[in-house]
Amino acid sequence: MSKKFDIVIVGAGVGGLVLALVMAKKGFRVALLDREKYPRPLPRGEILQPNGLKILDQLGFLKDLLRADVYLNKKVHFYQSSGSHLCTIDYTRLQTDYAYALVLLPSVLHEILLNALAAAPEIEAFWGTTFEGVAWNASRVVGASAVRDGKSLTFECPMVIGADGAGSRVRTAFQIKHRAHAYADGYATMVVDRPEGFKEESHYYLGREMIFGAFPVSQKQTYLFYLVPTIKLEEIKQRGLNFLKNKILSLRPEIDALFQRPLEAVTTWEQTAYMRCFRVVCQRWVVHGGALLGDAAHAMNPHVAQGRNAAMVDAMILAEVLGDCFDRGDFSQKMLAPYEAARKGDIQILQALGDEMSFFWNSGFLPLVWLRDRVFKKVEQRSQLHDKLLKTVSGIQMAPFNLMDRINSVCP
Repeated sequence: MSKKFDIVIVGAGVGGLVLALVMAKKGFRVALLDREKYPRPLPRGEILQPNGLKILDQLGFLKDLLRADVYLNKKVHFYQSSGSHLCTIDYTRLQTDYAYALVLLPSVLHEILLNALAAAPEIEAFWGTTFEGVAWNASRVVGASAVRDGKSLTFECPMVIGADGAGSRVRTAFQIKHRAHAYADGYATMVVDRPEGFKEESHYYLGREMIFGAFPVSQKQTYLFYLVPTIKLEEIKQRGLNFLKNKILSLRPEIDALFQRPLEAVTTWEQTAYMRCFRVVCQRWVVHGGALLGDAAHAMNPHVAQGRNAAMVDAMILAEVLGDCFDRGDFSQKMLAPYEAARKGDIQILQALGDEMSFFWNSGFLPLVWLRDRVFKKVEQRSQLHDKLLKTVSGIQMAPFNLMDRINSVCP
């Protein structure tokens, strides 16, 4: 039996949910497919940057989000592993109504969006549903197939959207050529009780092949992440959870003083997660009757803190383009191309910046570590560099770093 919809979205992450809600508001019937039966909370935090906050405000969700238990973050402090201060990124310098970032548990925003989803009669959610493939009519996508509880489902629709992450099965079904790069390093993550003495904004500590971060995510909890090369993950697991916790606590005396007791409550690996990092570059983002958004189209290094925000921007622009497609009854690659054209330049800037950050921030090579720390200090000293970096990471104004920026970041 086949179900008919105007649009099928595969993947109920933030980008897929925002697109579903916007298209439903325009009056279109939406099928939302996700392989999870219930959204799974991960021991991880997320950062909503000013460009994402602006979208959530436009959709009417920001007030609810600000009333929730989240952390309004105005500054991010960077330190050497020795404890010496390197740089502070100050969001209050932004000339915008959203001169801050929100740091929160992913489930907080997800719950707000899911409540809106449940109240939208135009959207039918298919949880616990695994995408299988797309249906073609010549070179045009005209539907999708999936499996739920061992039963096959087919969907007829003029548009299929892949919002299913860096390992996108929809992208494969669209036969879109791409390059996927797995970074050598990932992050062990966990959420712990927030120590009473930890009252400042978010903290990064950078050393030789070492990154540790502590971000408040609520009034009572803190998100911790620690760099772990993927090749060493199994070795660390074999040594035991206490080995990982001791590595974190041994970084700095103040870290030991603050987080020794909270980390005592982390007693099983299930209370942690491992975040692998990927970059995806696609030959194109659209086909006749189909499009990709978010990590499926352009996964990027998490150092730029734009993943979920970029997915929301994708969703808003794609929704406008899809509106024109439905008005004309034309879902060709040519009609969908303005979406890709509007986003690809910004994404290329973010991906290049993420690669550069990963190269320097994660390095264990002493000359690169020295250069990294010097650049941080110059960003602290030179407002032009600080503001350009902040505007790019916050999504306010994307600008590639040119030769003069690089000279200013290292010269006296």
